[in-house]
Amino acid sequence: MRQVEFVPFRLTEDAEIFSIRIDGKGHTEFQKFLIALKDVDNKYLQHDLKQILNSLNEIGQHGVKEYFFRPEGKMKDRVCAIPLLTIPRRKSDGTLRLYCIRISEKLLIIGGGGIKTTQTYNADITLSQHVDTLQKIDKVLSDMENESKNIHKEIYNTTIQID
Repeated sequence: MRQVEFVPFRLTEDAEIFSIRIDGKGHTEFQKFLIALKDVDNKYLQHDLKQILNSLNEIGQHGVKEYFFRPEGKMKDRVCAIPLLTIPRRKSDGTLRLYCIRISEKLLIIGGGGIKTTQTYNADITLSQHVDTLQKIDKVLSDMENESKNIHKEIYNTTIQID
């Protein structure tokens, strides 16, 4: 079992954005995403990263609106990605993906992501692992909500376990 802790990333009047830390390891999944991309010299990926950061800023200002996201994962979960307006490029250049769980118009959990060079995230082991982790987290949070727990309040002091 893995321990998942929710770490505030950006808290505003309109949006509460958290990242996740797994098994108490130093960096959150979002920090790992940024660290992995900090020295990338591919102009397309640099552009994608700026778009993702700008989108997170917009979400913080305007709330966790549905139009900021594209569904990923399965129909029964809330896993999504921040869509990008991509500059035309070769498939081999890839595009960045940052995966999230959109809990509500106010609450967003950002996970990890990476460079997508395949047709689907399932075809890339790293991206598939990020989505799988978020799906497991979403399942636990959904179960908590079904038990009438207020995720918006409890997320600040909640550590969950996933397999």
